[in-house]
Amino acid sequence: MKNMAESALLNSRETSNYRWVILILTVGCFLFTFITRFAWPPLIPVVVPVLGMKMTQAGAFMSAFYFGYIITQVPAGVLADRFGVRLILAMSLIIEGISTFAMGYVSTFDMGFWLRFITGLGAGAVYAACSRALMEWFPARERGTAFGIMLAAPSGGIVLSNYVVPLLNNLLNWRETFQIIGLATTIVGVLIFVLVRTTDAVKSSDSIVDGFKVVFGSRDLILTALAGFCLMWVELGTATWANTYIKKLGYSVQAAGLVMIFYGIGGTLAPLVSGYISDKIGQRKNILILSYILIIPLTVAFGYQTSLAMLFLLGFVFGFISYMANPHLTVMISEFAGREWAATANGTANFIFQLASLIGPVVLGWSIDITGTFTSVWLIMAAGPLLGILLLLPVRTENKRA
Repeated sequence: MKNMAESALLNSRETSNYRWVILILTVGCFLFTFITRFAWPPLIPVVVPVLGMKMTQAGAFMSAFYFGYIITQVPAGVLADRFGVRLILAMSLIIEGISTFAMGYVSTFDMGFWLRFITGLGAGAVYAACSRALMEWFPARERGTAFGIMLAAPSGGIVLSNYVVPLLNNLLNWRETFQIIGLATTIVGVLIFVLVRTTDAVKSSDSIVDGFKVVFGSRDLILTALAGFCLMWVELGTATWANTYIKKLGYSVQAAGLVMIFYGIGGTLAPLVSGYISDKIGQRKNILILSYILIIPLTVAFGYQTSLAMLFLLGFVFGFISYMANPHLTVMISEFAGREWAATANGTANFIFQLASLIGPVVLGWSIDITGTFTSVWLIMAAGPLLGILLLLPVRTENKRA
Protein backbone atom coordinates (compact mmCIF):
# COMPACT_ATOMS: atom_id res chain seq x y z
CA MET A 1 0.00 0.00 0.00
CA LYS A 2 2.84 2.37 0.85
CA ASN A 3 4.49 1.81 -2.56
CA MET A 4 1.16 2.36 -4.32
CA ALA A 5 0.63 5.63 -2.44
CA GLU A 6 4.14 6.84 -3.29
CA SER A 7 3.62 5.91 -6.94
CA ALA A 8 0.33 7.83 -7.05
CA LEU A 9 2.03 10.88 -5.49
CA LEU A 10 4.85 10.79 -8.04
CA ASN A 11 2.43 10.40 -10.94
CA SER A 12 0.39 13.37 -9.73
CA ARG A 13 3.53 15.47 -9.51
CA GLU A 14 4.64 14.51 -13.01
CA THR A 15 1.37 15.87 -14.41
CA SER A 16 1.23 18.96 -12.18
CA ASN A 17 2.07 22.37 -13.62
CA TYR A 18 3.93 23.11 -10.37
CA ARG A 19 6.78 21.01 -11.74
CA TRP A 20 7.69 24.05 -13.84
CA VAL A 21 7.84 26.20 -10.71
CA ILE A 22 10.20 23.62 -9.20
CA LEU A 23 12.31 23.80 -12.35
CA ILE A 24 12.49 27.61 -12.14
CA LEU A 25 13.57 27.38 -8.50
CA THR A 26 16.30 24.84 -9.26
CA VAL A 27 17.52 27.10 -12.05
CA GLY A 28 17.66 29.96 -9.53
CA CYS A 29 19.69 27.80 -7.12
CA PHE A 30 22.18 26.87 -9.80
CA LEU A 31 22.38 30.37 -11.22
CA PHE A 32 23.34 32.03 -7.95
CA THR A 33 25.65 29.20 -6.95
CA PHE A 34 27.60 29.80 -10.14
CA ILE A 35 27.55 33.57 -9.77
CA THR A 36 29.13 33.29 -6.31
CA ARG A 37 31.56 30.71 -7.70
CA PHE A 38 32.69 32.78 -10.69
CA ALA A 39 32.62 36.22 -9.14
CA TRP A 40 36.32 35.63 -8.45
CA PRO A 41 37.92 35.00 -11.91
CA PRO A 42 36.93 38.39 -13.43
CA LEU A 43 38.37 40.10 -10.35
CA ILE A 44 41.71 38.24 -10.35
CA PRO A 45 43.53 40.96 -12.36
CA VAL A 46 42.11 43.62 -10.02
CA VAL A 47 42.51 42.00 -6.60
CA VAL A 48 45.84 40.16 -7.06
CA PRO A 49 47.94 43.38 -7.16
CA VAL A 50 46.03 44.87 -4.22
CA LEU A 51 46.62 41.85 -1.98
CA GLY A 52 50.12 41.13 -3.36
CA MET A 53 49.18 37.59 -4.43
CA LYS A 54 50.77 35.25 -6.96
CA MET A 55 48.82 33.55 -9.75
CA THR A 56 49.15 30.22 -7.95
CA GLN A 57 47.42 31.79 -4.95
CA ALA A 58 44.72 33.24 -7.21
CA GLY A 59 44.09 29.74 -8.52
CA ALA A 60 44.07 28.48 -4.94
CA PHE A 61 41.01 30.66 -4.21
CA MET A 62 39.10 28.59 -6.77
CA SER A 63 40.57 25.40 -5.35
CA ALA A 64 39.49 26.48 -1.86
CA PHE A 65 35.93 26.81 -3.10
CA TYR A 66 36.03 23.36 -4.65
CA PHE A 67 37.66 21.81 -1.61
CA GLY A 68 34.63 22.92 0.43
CA TYR A 69 32.33 22.05 -2.44
CA ILE A 70 33.37 18.42 -2.74
CA ILE A 71 33.23 17.81 1.03
CA THR A 72 29.47 18.38 1.15
CA GLN A 73 28.53 16.55 -2.06
CA VAL A 74 27.97 13.07 -0.65
CA PRO A 75 26.51 14.03 2.76
CA ALA A 76 24.12 16.49 1.09
CA GLY A 77 22.98 13.84 -1.37
CA VAL A 78 22.30 11.36 1.41
CA LEU A 79 20.39 13.94 3.45
CA ALA A 80 18.34 15.02 0.43
CA ASP A 81 17.30 11.41 -0.24
CA ARG A 82 16.36 10.89 3.41
CA PHE A 83 14.77 14.20 4.41
CA GLY A 84 13.85 16.04 1.21
CA VAL A 85 15.60 18.98 -0.41
CA ARG A 86 13.87 22.22 0.67
CA LEU A 87 15.88 23.03 3.82
CA ILE A 88 19.14 21.83 2.28
CA LEU A 89 18.79 24.09 -0.75
CA ALA A 90 17.78 27.10 1.33
CA MET A 91 20.69 26.73 3.77
CA SER A 92 23.08 26.23 0.88
CA LEU A 93 22.20 29.57 -0.71
CA ILE A 94 22.21 31.42 2.63
CA ILE A 95 25.68 30.12 3.56
CA GLU A 96 27.01 31.05 0.12
CA GLY A 97 25.47 34.50 0.38
CA ILE A 98 26.90 35.33 3.80
CA SER A 99 30.43 34.12 2.97
CA THR A 100 30.45 35.94 -0.38
CA PHE A 101 29.29 39.14 1.36
CA ALA A 102 32.21 38.74 3.78
CA MET A 103 34.67 38.58 0.85
CA GLY A 104 34.13 42.32 0.60
CA TYR A 105 36.14 42.67 3.82
CA VAL A 106 39.05 40.38 2.89
CA SER A 107 42.51 41.79 3.57
CA THR A 108 44.79 38.74 3.45
CA PHE A 109 45.18 35.62 1.34
CA ASP A 110 44.35 33.37 4.31
CA MET A 111 41.12 35.18 5.07
CA GLY A 112 39.99 34.99 1.44
CA PHE A 113 40.98 31.32 1.20
CA TRP A 114 38.79 30.29 4.13
CA LEU A 115 35.85 32.41 3.03
CA ARG A 116 35.99 30.76 -0.39
CA PHE A 117 36.14 27.39 1.36
CA ILE A 118 32.95 28.21 3.31
CA THR A 119 31.25 29.38 0.11
CA GLY A 120 32.09 26.00 -1.39
CA LEU A 121 30.64 24.18 1.62
CA GLY A 122 27.36 25.96 1.06
CA ALA A 123 27.31 25.35 -2.69
CA GLY A 124 28.05 21.65 -2.36
CA ALA A 125 24.44 20.63 -1.71
CA VAL A 126 22.86 22.20 -4.78
CA TYR A 127 23.62 19.69 -7.53
CA ALA A 128 22.43 16.57 -5.73
CA ALA A 129 19.35 18.16 -4.20
CA CYS A 130 18.21 19.81 -7.44
CA SER A 131 18.70 16.54 -9.32
CA ARG A 132 16.53 14.74 -6.78
CA ALA A 133 13.83 17.41 -7.09
CA LEU A 134 13.66 17.06 -10.87
CA MET A 135 13.61 13.26 -10.69
CA GLU A 136 10.62 13.55 -8.34
CA TRP A 137 8.68 16.01 -10.47
CA PHE A 138 9.48 15.12 -14.10
CA PRO A 139 8.68 11.94 -16.06
CA ALA A 140 11.41 10.16 -18.06
CA ARG A 141 10.14 11.62 -21.34
CA GLU A 142 10.81 15.19 -20.11
CA ARG A 143 14.01 14.70 -18.13
CA GLY A 144 16.42 15.69 -20.89
CA THR A 145 14.54 18.96 -21.34
CA ALA A 146 14.21 19.61 -17.58
CA PHE A 147 17.83 18.82 -16.77
CA GLY A 148 18.94 20.75 -19.87
CA ILE A 149 17.13 23.86 -18.65
CA MET A 150 18.53 23.48 -15.13
CA LEU A 151 22.05 22.87 -16.40
CA ALA A 152 21.90 25.92 -18.64
CA ALA A 153 22.09 27.90 -15.39
CA PRO A 154 25.83 27.24 -14.79
CA SER A 155 26.69 28.87 -18.10
CA GLY A 156 24.14 31.58 -17.34
CA GLY A 157 26.03 32.17 -14.12
CA ILE A 158 29.25 32.55 -16.08
CA VAL A 159 27.56 35.02 -18.43
CA LEU A 160 26.13 37.09 -15.60
CA SER A 161 29.38 36.97 -13.63
CA ASN A 162 31.40 38.24 -16.57
CA TYR A 163 28.86 40.98 -17.24
CA VAL A 164 27.77 42.02 -13.75
CA VAL A 165 31.07 41.69 -11.88
CA PRO A 166 33.15 44.01 -14.12
CA LEU A 167 30.20 46.43 -14.28
CA LEU A 168 29.83 46.57 -10.50
CA ASN A 169 33.59 46.85 -10.09
CA ASN A 170 33.66 49.86 -12.40
CA LEU A 171 30.63 51.52 -10.81
CA LEU A 172 31.66 50.78 -7.21
CA ASN A 173 34.70 48.65 -6.32
CA TRP A 174 35.58 44.98 -5.93
CA ARG A 175 34.66 44.90 -2.23
CA GLU A 176 31.12 46.21 -2.76
CA THR A 177 30.78 43.86 -5.73
CA PHE A 178 31.18 40.87 -3.42
CA GLN A 179 28.75 42.39 -0.92
CA ILE A 180 25.97 42.96 -3.46
CA ILE A 181 26.30 39.44 -4.88
CA GLY A 182 26.28 37.95 -1.38
CA LEU A 183 23.14 39.82 -0.35
CA ALA A 184 21.26 38.80 -3.51
CA THR A 185 22.22 35.14 -3.01
CA THR A 186 20.96 35.19 0.58
CA ILE A 187 17.59 36.57 -0.53
CA VAL A 188 17.22 33.78 -3.10
CA GLY A 189 17.92 31.25 -0.34
CA VAL A 190 14.99 32.58 1.67
CA LEU A 191 12.71 32.36 -1.37
CA ILE A 192 13.76 28.75 -1.93
CA PHE A 193 12.75 27.86 1.63
CA VAL A 194 9.31 29.40 1.14
CA LEU A 195 8.46 28.02 -2.30
CA VAL A 196 10.12 24.63 -2.84
CA ARG A 197 7.95 21.52 -2.38
CA THR A 198 9.53 18.06 -2.34
CA THR A 199 9.26 14.75 -0.50
CA ASP A 200 10.03 15.13 3.20
CA ALA A 201 9.57 11.47 4.18
CA VAL A 202 12.35 9.98 6.33
CA LYS A 203 13.76 6.70 5.08
CA SER A 204 14.76 3.76 7.26
CA SER A 205 18.02 3.82 9.19
CA ASP A 206 19.74 1.39 6.81
CA SER A 207 18.89 3.41 3.70
CA ILE A 208 22.34 5.03 3.52
CA VAL A 209 23.98 1.65 3.07
CA ASP A 210 21.38 0.62 0.51
CA GLY A 211 21.95 3.82 -1.45
CA PHE A 212 25.72 3.34 -1.61
CA LYS A 213 25.23 -0.28 -2.67
CA VAL A 214 23.20 0.94 -5.63
CA VAL A 215 25.72 3.66 -6.52
CA PHE A 216 28.92 1.65 -6.22
CA GLY A 217 27.28 -1.49 -7.53
CA SER A 218 26.71 0.18 -10.90
CA ARG A 219 29.79 0.01 -13.12
CA ASP A 220 28.01 2.20 -15.67
CA LEU A 221 27.29 4.90 -13.10
CA ILE A 222 30.91 5.03 -11.89
CA LEU A 223 32.35 5.14 -15.42
CA THR A 224 29.95 7.96 -16.30
CA ALA A 225 30.98 9.86 -13.16
CA LEU A 226 34.67 9.48 -14.05
CA ALA A 227 33.90 10.78 -17.54
CA GLY A 228 32.27 13.78 -15.82
CA PHE A 229 35.59 14.44 -14.05
CA CYS A 230 37.21 14.69 -17.49
CA LEU A 231 34.60 17.16 -18.72
CA MET A 232 34.87 19.30 -15.58
CA TRP A 233 38.64 19.41 -16.05
CA VAL A 234 38.28 21.46 -19.23
CA GLU A 235 35.13 23.43 -18.30
CA LEU A 236 36.44 24.77 -15.01
CA GLY A 237 39.94 25.28 -16.35
CA THR A 238 38.50 27.53 -19.04
CA ALA A 239 36.21 29.41 -16.65
CA THR A 240 39.08 30.02 -14.21
CA TRP A 241 41.91 31.06 -16.52
CA ALA A 242 40.44 32.36 -19.79
CA ASN A 243 39.87 35.87 -18.37
CA THR A 244 43.48 36.16 -17.25
CA TYR A 245 44.78 34.74 -20.56
CA ILE A 246 42.83 37.33 -22.56
CA LYS A 247 43.98 40.14 -20.23
CA LYS A 248 47.58 38.97 -20.77
CA LEU A 249 47.08 39.41 -24.53
CA GLY A 250 46.66 43.14 -23.81
CA TYR A 251 42.88 43.40 -23.71
CA SER A 252 40.89 45.03 -20.91
CA VAL A 253 39.04 43.25 -18.11
CA GLN A 254 35.80 44.24 -19.84
CA ALA A 255 36.93 42.73 -23.17
CA ALA A 256 37.95 39.50 -21.44
CA GLY A 257 34.58 39.44 -19.72
CA LEU A 258 32.82 39.91 -23.06
CA VAL A 259 34.64 36.91 -24.55
CA MET A 260 33.48 34.82 -21.61
CA ILE A 261 29.95 36.13 -22.07
CA PHE A 262 30.03 34.67 -25.59
CA TYR A 263 31.41 31.43 -24.12
CA GLY A 264 28.67 31.44 -21.52
CA ILE A 265 25.91 32.17 -24.04
CA GLY A 266 27.03 29.14 -26.05
CA GLY A 267 27.09 27.10 -22.86
CA THR A 268 23.63 28.32 -21.89
CA LEU A 269 22.03 27.41 -25.21
CA ALA A 270 23.69 24.00 -25.56
CA PRO A 271 22.00 22.09 -22.69
CA LEU A 272 18.61 23.43 -23.78
CA VAL A 273 19.09 22.15 -27.32
CA SER A 274 20.82 18.85 -26.58
CA GLY A 275 18.50 17.99 -23.69
CA TYR A 276 15.40 18.52 -25.83
CA ILE A 277 16.87 16.56 -28.75
CA SER A 278 17.80 13.64 -26.50
CA ASP A 279 14.20 13.46 -25.24
CA LYS A 280 13.07 13.15 -28.86
CA ILE A 281 15.68 10.75 -30.25
CA GLY A 282 17.35 9.18 -27.21
CA GLN A 283 21.08 8.52 -27.76
CA ARG A 284 22.24 10.42 -24.66
CA LYS A 285 25.53 8.51 -24.53
CA ASN A 286 26.30 9.14 -28.22
CA ILE A 287 25.58 12.86 -27.88
CA LEU A 288 27.91 12.90 -24.88
CA ILE A 289 30.76 11.20 -26.77
CA LEU A 290 30.31 13.49 -29.79
CA SER A 291 30.67 16.50 -27.51
CA TYR A 292 33.91 15.13 -26.04
CA ILE A 293 35.35 14.47 -29.49
CA LEU A 294 34.71 18.06 -30.58
CA ILE A 295 35.95 19.65 -27.34
CA ILE A 296 39.53 18.43 -27.84
CA PRO A 297 40.47 20.49 -30.93
CA LEU A 298 38.34 23.45 -29.82
CA THR A 299 40.24 23.71 -26.52
CA VAL A 300 43.59 23.91 -28.29
CA ALA A 301 42.28 26.24 -31.01
CA PHE A 302 40.82 28.68 -28.47
CA GLY A 303 44.17 28.89 -26.68
CA TYR A 304 45.97 29.88 -29.88
CA GLN A 305 43.73 32.85 -30.70
CA THR A 306 45.00 36.40 -30.26
CA SER A 307 42.34 38.27 -32.26
CA LEU A 308 39.41 39.51 -30.21
CA ALA A 309 36.97 38.70 -33.03
CA MET A 310 38.17 35.07 -33.17
CA LEU A 311 38.08 34.81 -29.39
CA PHE A 312 34.41 35.88 -29.52
CA LEU A 313 33.58 33.36 -32.25
CA LEU A 314 35.51 30.40 -30.88
CA GLY A 315 34.44 31.27 -27.35
CA PHE A 316 30.79 30.84 -28.33
CA VAL A 317 31.40 27.56 -30.20
CA PHE A 318 33.68 26.24 -27.45
CA GLY A 319 31.06 27.00 -24.79
CA PHE A 320 28.26 25.41 -26.83
CA ILE A 321 30.12 22.16 -27.51
CA SER A 322 31.46 21.87 -23.95
CA TYR A 323 28.12 22.34 -22.21
CA MET A 324 25.97 20.26 -24.56
CA ALA A 325 27.32 17.27 -22.60
CA ASN A 326 26.10 18.36 -19.15
CA PRO A 327 22.44 17.27 -19.04
CA HIS A 328 23.24 13.80 -20.37
CA LEU A 329 25.74 13.09 -17.61
CA THR A 330 23.20 14.03 -14.93
CA VAL A 331 20.25 12.20 -16.48
CA MET A 332 22.30 9.04 -17.06
CA ILE A 333 23.62 9.01 -13.49
CA SER A 334 20.14 9.69 -12.07
CA GLU A 335 18.59 6.88 -14.10
CA PHE A 336 21.37 4.41 -13.28
CA ALA A 337 20.57 5.02 -9.59
CA GLY A 338 16.78 5.38 -9.89
CA ARG A 339 14.55 8.09 -8.47
CA GLU A 340 14.90 6.86 -4.87
CA TRP A 341 18.69 7.31 -4.82
CA ALA A 342 19.10 10.16 -7.32
CA ALA A 343 20.52 12.62 -4.78
CA THR A 344 22.98 10.13 -3.28
CA ALA A 345 24.12 9.12 -6.76
CA ASN A 346 24.53 12.70 -8.00
CA GLY A 347 26.22 13.79 -4.79
CA THR A 348 28.72 10.95 -5.17
CA ALA A 349 29.17 11.59 -8.89
CA ASN A 350 29.64 15.32 -8.40
CA PHE A 351 32.22 14.58 -5.71
CA ILE A 352 34.15 12.77 -8.44
CA PHE A 353 33.48 15.56 -10.97
CA GLN A 354 34.72 18.25 -8.63
CA LEU A 355 38.03 16.61 -7.85
CA ALA A 356 38.97 18.09 -11.24
CA SER A 357 37.91 21.51 -9.99
CA LEU A 358 39.99 21.07 -6.84
CA ILE A 359 43.13 19.94 -8.65
CA GLY A 360 42.87 21.76 -11.98
CA PRO A 361 43.13 25.47 -11.06
CA VAL A 362 46.30 24.92 -9.01
CA VAL A 363 47.92 22.61 -11.59
CA LEU A 364 47.15 25.05 -14.40
CA GLY A 365 48.23 28.05 -12.32
CA TRP A 366 51.49 26.23 -11.50
CA SER A 367 52.12 25.60 -15.22
CA ILE A 368 51.70 29.34 -15.89
CA ASP A 369 54.11 30.27 -13.09
CA ILE A 370 56.70 27.76 -14.36
CA THR A 371 56.50 28.49 -18.10
CA GLY A 372 55.40 32.12 -18.03
CA THR A 373 52.92 31.38 -20.84
CA PHE A 374 49.47 29.85 -21.30
CA THR A 375 50.44 27.39 -24.06
CA SER A 376 50.64 24.37 -21.76
CA VAL A 377 47.29 25.22 -20.12
CA TRP A 378 45.21 24.44 -23.21
CA LEU A 379 47.05 21.19 -23.96
CA ILE A 380 46.66 19.98 -20.38
CA MET A 381 42.94 20.80 -20.46
CA ALA A 382 42.41 19.04 -23.81
CA ALA A 383 43.68 15.76 -22.35
CA GLY A 384 40.58 15.54 -20.13
CA PRO A 385 37.89 14.83 -22.75
CA LEU A 386 40.21 12.40 -24.56
CA LEU A 387 40.30 10.23 -21.44
CA GLY A 388 36.56 10.77 -21.00
CA ILE A 389 35.80 9.14 -24.37
CA LEU A 390 37.67 5.99 -23.37
CA LEU A 391 35.66 5.81 -20.12
CA LEU A 392 32.30 6.25 -21.85
CA LEU A 393 32.74 3.61 -24.57
CA PRO A 394 31.90 0.58 -22.33
CA VAL A 395 28.92 2.27 -20.61
CA ARG A 396 25.59 0.47 -21.23
CA THR A 397 22.67 2.91 -20.98
CA GLU A 398 20.07 0.15 -20.88
CA ASN A 399 21.20 -0.75 -17.34
CA LYS A 400 19.05 1.95 -15.71
CA ARG A 401 16.69 1.73 -12.74
CA ALA A 402 14.28 4.57 -13.68
